[in-house]
Amino acid sequence: MNERIKRIRISVPEGDSGTLEKTHRFSFAYDHSVQQIHQVSLTMPVRLQSYSRGAIHPIFEQNLPEGFVRQRITERLRKHMRIDEMLFLALQRDYGIGRIQYYSSQFPESEVGKEDLAEILRWQGKKSLFDELVNKYLLQTSISGVQPKVLVGDSRATFDTPGLIIKSGLDEYPGLAVNEFFCMTAAQNCGLNVPAFHLSDDQSLFVMHRFDLDNDGSRLGMEDFSVLLGERTDDKYTGSYESLAKVVTMYCASPRRDLESFFRLIVLAAAVGNGDAHKKNFSLIYEDITKPETIRLSPAYDIVSTLAYLEHDTPALKMNGQKITFPRKTELSRFGKKIGLKKTLETIEQIADTVSDTLKDQRSLFGKYPFIYKAIQRSNSHCL
Repeated sequence: MNERIKRIRISVPEGDSGTLEKTHRFSFAYDHSVQQIHQVSLTMPVRLQSYSRGAIHPIFEQNLPEGFVRQRITERLRKHMRIDEMLFLALQRDYGIGRIQYYSSQFPESEVGKEDLAEILRWQGKKSLFDELVNKYLLQTSISGVQPKVLVGDSRATFDTPGLIIKSGLDEYPGLAVNEFFCMTAAQNCGLNVPAFHLSDDQSLFVMHRFDLDNDGSRLGMEDFSVLLGERTDDKYTGSYESLAKVVTMYCASPRRDLESFFRLIVLAAAVGNGDAHKKNFSLIYEDITKPETIRLSPAYDIVSTLAYLEHDTPALKMNGQKITFPRKTELSRFGKKIGLKKTLETIEQIADTVSDTLKDQRSLFGKYPFIYKAIQRSNSHCL
């Protein structure tokens, strides 16, 4: 029988937190000696009683791979290990997004491979660089999302945690790297906080720097909105943007400021036709889990125009009680006022104008992919 992982030690940068066990249920128990600083999630305060669930706890599910990465890991390890959530956590070790670290005797710590970012961006080889990176770094990649991606260390960094997220649309989504590069550029032009990002010279790879790592490699806490709502990944397309606004109000130290940023993100999603703005694509970050004043909305990430590939795509979540079509200016304004914001029409017009200007400035990007340009232009016209 394939080996099965039943127990994993859980730690944070401040020290050991407790043990996660899998029997007929998932059970996490804090060590008796831990303090609040060892808390694993904003939703799981330190206590003597264990946290027991039939399904894996949302904070531990947060980085479990989906789609491409999950399939590739399964193909590589299914002859040797039981493929389940505990395996993917054990593989994560201390490579995953956020501050939680996982320790299992089956997967001891190992040195992280590193690559030269400049060489990645200039790659001109005949073989697929992305395939090579996946083959080399697959078992250090634990990151959510269906899109093909891999975590890679940056040779310029002084720390060992993989600091680069490299994505490819492969053949299934042509031009996806260009699509995301444009959308993130538009987000930056709209005044939103974004991590550093790049497009490879051959337009096949989108590279983003992790924003949960400080310059010295120290970790920030990061929890997506599925975690904060206590929900499974499978439920990431249920609910409403109004419920996400409540999460911002409940947790953020400066809710007014972060609600403004959240609203701008929602408007941008409508402007570019992003039907994948689900709960896991919004997160909060913090320096210290014991200091609520450090909790804030994370930088923007995973913004793409899904309408470029799905002509009749719909929003990921409900707004104003519906998600049949992408919201237009009046519906976006109504939503903004509902969550307590003013001058919503001005914000919408500013973002739509910025997306339009960015399309003009970046039109040369779309030489091979005019359908992406047309999809974004069409979607943005509904917000002007």
